Amino acid sequence: MKSLFARLWRSFCLMLANQPSLTLYFLPLLQRCWPGFLPGQYRAHVVTKQWQTADMLQLSLKVSPRWPGFVPGQHLLLTLYHNGRYISRPFSICSPLSLWQSHRHIQLCCKISSAGEFTPLLNLLNKGAVINISPAQGDFYWQQPAMPAVFVAAGSGITPIAAMLLSQRHWLAPATLHYRVRGTENAALLKELKQLATRQPLFTLQLSDSRLEPAETLQQQLCADLSNKQFYLCGPQTFMQQLRTMLSQHGVPAEHIKHEQFGFALPPAANIKSSTTEPLLSANFIRAGISTAVTLNSQHSLLQSAEQHNLAPRFGCRMGVCFQCVCDKVSGQVRDIRSGALSGHGTEQIQLCVSQPVTELVIKL
Repeated sequence: MKSLFARLWRSFCLMLANQPSLTLYFLPLLQRCWPGFLPGQYRAHVVTKQWQTADMLQLSLKVSPRWPGFVPGQHLLLTLYHNGRYISRPFSICSPLSLWQSHRHIQLCCKISSAGEFTPLLNLLNKGAVINISPAQGDFYWQQPAMPAVFVAAGSGITPIAAMLLSQRHWLAPATLHYRVRGTENAALLKELKQLATRQPLFTLQLSDSRLEPAETLQQQLCADLSNKQFYLCGPQTFMQQLRTMLSQHGVPAEHIKHEQFGFALPPAANIKSSTTEPLLSANFIRAGISTAVTLNSQHSLLQSAEQHNLAPRFGCRMGVCFQCVCDKVSGQVRDIRSGALSGHGTEQIQLCVSQPVTELVIKL
């Protein structure tokens, strides 16, 4: 019944205001009264910022009392207003749960890309600056503390794993962290993890320097004892895929391998026909009752194609995490870039940023 009411209410809002929520319709007025207000978001104030490494900036945020909290290992969407629009990116919470419980503070460790649009803005934030964050999300968390665990982190993948380890208060079984970095000077949160290893005998920290130690050495270390262990992996997509494949080949059950990554890889080339052998595809994007016909590149996401035709659809993370680009596919079939899975041919909701066209499409923005 609740689901039926929600669908009816959404249909009513679309009919009345061409928006899925009346809050969005009145958003300009609400923002005049409460600057920075965004529906479904929570306000946070910048308390401090400091460089963990040459390209990893740690932000300490005091979050709204209304924010519902997090499970260590989860991530959130951080939203900034830039050049007349809101843009969002996902970041894992790297601080222990106790910091939020005692002071309502959380910390994010963000890799700053000088060529990026979003992350350089973080270094421009001043103390006291107000930003928006989403509720915490994701199912990457320490699920069985009573079972021996092996954590593998590479690069910025240390952030959710550090939150898990630093939040643990009742250690019931041994845990080992293999932290792969390119030199200790690039190891974010290393000081806190070394302190944990000193005071907690059940925790072992092992650094793997990629300049000196090939990835095969780390894989051999992981294979030395695989019995009755759970594995938590977070890092670059290709490296994590290699580790998952290796663990599976050595008999580790899939339910004992948890992983997290931001971004996605294209499905195997064998599953995708070359765009040079396919006819050009077309789509009709409908906004406010006006239909715009466009030509699609089957190797680009629908978000990219829409932007190339100046349609400016809503988007956030651009990698299928935040769901800000969800819209209604009226007809046609799309492929999920992350998994290669095909949609149906009828009406359903899709995410523009992770969908590629397979047939001609009609899409309502």
